[in-house]
Amino acid sequence: MIGAGPSGLAASKVLASRNIPFDCYEAGSGIGGLWRFANDNGLSGIYASLHANISKESMSFASMAMPENYPVFPHHSQVLSYLEDYATSFDLHRHIDVGAEVTAARPQRDGGWEVAYRRRGDPAEKSRRYSEVLVANGHHWDPRFPDPAVPGAEHFEGTTIHSHEYRAPHAYAGQRVLVIGMGNSACEIAAEISRTAARTLLSARSGAHVFPKMLLGRPADHLVSSPLSDFPLFLKRPALRLLLWLARGGPARYGLPEPDRELLTTHPSTSDELLVQLARGAVTARPGVSGFGPDTAVFTDGTCERVDAVVYATGYKISFPFLEPAVFAAQDGRTELYLRTVPPGLSGLYFMGLAQPSGAAFPLLESQAEWIADLIDGSAALPSASDMTRAIRREWRRHRKTYAPTYRHGIEIDFRSYRRALSRERRAGRRRARSTAPDLPTMVDLAPRADAL
Repeated sequence: MIGAGPSGLAASKVLASRNIPFDCYEAGSGIGGLWRFANDNGLSGIYASLHANISKESMSFASMAMPENYPVFPHHSQVLSYLEDYATSFDLHRHIDVGAEVTAARPQRDGGWEVAYRRRGDPAEKSRRYSEVLVANGHHWDPRFPDPAVPGAEHFEGTTIHSHEYRAPHAYAGQRVLVIGMGNSACEIAAEISRTAARTLLSARSGAHVFPKMLLGRPADHLVSSPLSDFPLFLKRPALRLLLWLARGGPARYGLPEPDRELLTTHPSTSDELLVQLARGAVTARPGVSGFGPDTAVFTDGTCERVDAVVYATGYKISFPFLEPAVFAAQDGRTELYLRTVPPGLSGLYFMGLAQPSGAAFPLLESQAEWIADLIDGSAALPSASDMTRAIRREWRRHRKTYAPTYRHGIEIDFRSYRRALSRERRAGRRRARSTAPDLPTMVDLAPRADAL
C-alpha cells in the first residue's frame, strides 16, 4: 500500500481486520498525509489556521466517530489527532513503514508487482514483490497552475506561490495581494489575508455558489443526510437556491459575478468569512486575469491593479509519480477506473480516495476498502475487463450531464449513489465468485440515477 493518509489508514484498518497481510509505505515520518501540518514529506498544503469545512459528524470514519468534545468544524490538529487515535485503536502503526518513499511500482509478467522504495537519508533503492498494489497517495499535493500560463506571468516581479505553499497571513501584511480562484482554499485564504493586507483582490474566471458552513442552525453538510438529499435535481436545486438566498442573498450583493453553472454541478465553495469581508470591502472581487506586468495585474474587463503578491488557489493535479504513464495516468483529471477503484485489464492494482463527494470522503473509504479486500481474498470477483470498460464509459456520459467539464470535477461523485453502487457491486462480486453462470449480473454502474446528486 502506498500512503498512510486517511485513505491508506482506512484500507489498513480493513485489511488488518480481515487478516490480509500487507505493508504500508509512507514517505513522511508520521501518518496523516494532508492533515499533518508541515509534513516532512513535503506534500501537505494545509495552513496554520485551517479548520475542516465539513462537520465532525459528516467527516468521521464509519467505524469510529470523532470525539464529542471536538467543535463542529475541527482544527487541522484535531483531525490529525483523530487519525492518530484511529491508527492506535486498530493497531495499524505496526503495518506502516514511515520514512519510506515508493519510487516505482512495476507490473510483472507473472501478474505480480515489483515495488521499489527508498528510505529517507539512504540513496540506495530497495524493492519487494507483491501480488497486489493499493494506491492511496491522495490528490491534494501536486499543485496545478493555469495552463497555458497567464500572459506576462514570467515578468511579474512580486512574489508568486500556489496555495499549497501558503501558511499564514503575516507574510502579506501591508501588501496588495491577488488571490486567483474561487474554490474553498481561495475563499478562505483571501478572507484571512485581508485582515492584514493593504488590499486583497479575489479573481475568478466565473462565479461560484458560496455556501455558509451553517444553514438553518445546522451544519450545511448535514443536508447530505437529510430527506432533501433524496430529492431529484429539479426539486433539490430550487430548494437549495432558496435556502442560500434567504441566508445570504444573491452574489451580486457582494460584488461577485453570478455563477454561470447550476447548483450542484460544481464542487461547493464553503466560507463564512469571505462574504463578510467582501461586504466590508476588505476583499474586492475581480474577474479573471488576462495578463501581468512587472507590478500589475490586468483583468478581463480591461481594468488594471497594482499587485505585490499573487496566490494561485487553482487546485491540484492527480499524479502517480511511481507509476509509468503507460501503466496508468489521470489524463485531464479523468480516472478510467471501474467504480473509481479498478483499472480494467490491469490485475492487482487498486486505487483509494479518487471518488470526491461534495462533502467529506472519510465515510466512504472503509466501504471502498472492504470491496478491495473482497477482491484480494477472493470472496468477490470482478466483471470482465470489457464489461468494466463499458460501465466506465456509461458513467462518464452521465458525469458530463451532471458536473462541470473541468479538471477539478473529473473525480466528483454523489456520496449516496456511490455508496449504494459499492454495496451492489460487493453483492454481485460475491455471486460471481461462487458461480460462473452467464445470466448473473456482471457489472454495477456508479450513477444509477441520472438525477442523483
